[in-house]
Amino acid sequence: MWQTIRLGDVCTISSSKRIFAKEYQTEGIPFYRGKEVIEKHNGNKVSTELFISPKRYEEIKGKYEVPKKGDILLTSVGTLGIPWLVDEDDFYFKDGNLTWLRCNTQILPSYLYLWLNSAEAQNQIDVKCIGSTQKALTIETLNKFQITLPSLELQKKIVAVINPIESRININRSVNENFSDLKVEVGNINFAGHQLGQQRVS
Repeated sequence: MWQTIRLGDVCTISSSKRIFAKEYQTEGIPFYRGKEVIEKHNGNKVSTELFISPKRYEEIKGKYEVPKKGDILLTSVGTLGIPWLVDEDDFYFKDGNLTWLRCNTQILPSYLYLWLNSAEAQNQIDVKCIGSTQKALTIETLNKFQITLPSLELQKKIVAVINPIESRININRSVNENFSDLKVEVGNINFAGHQLGQQRVS
């Protein structure tokens, strides 16, 4: 059974505590902005590393919640609506640039991540985001998004079908993006046709 429900009814939507530029460090706990989340969404390494001190991180962690595996960070200023399904612990992120989603028991994080990448979600972002020059996706707006939600059992089936396909796409993208860095000759390669020389790779 499918139902249409407010996004704010199936997950907690919030942001981070303010971290000032003067608190940035050259080592310590990773600190992510929209740029880094987009890189992680694309399966790339973080190109510009920023950190905060472990002491500051533990201070925040002791008073408030911090992101954990299974949460989602969503770009909310500039380039809008790029999600990252968190797969690591012990990091923090910039307020304002990113919105933090934590699922309740009605929805799987992996299903929400797929939905945020869908045309249904992206169309709502295009229609509802505010700002003429610097568009923004607010927490209030996200709470009102309408998400199409099947049962948990069907969510699991959808994820089981789509995730392997998405993983293969990401692997192919990574191979193609990094191929120019390889220092060996591998003959006549056609990634689109999966050809190596005259042989077909199945």
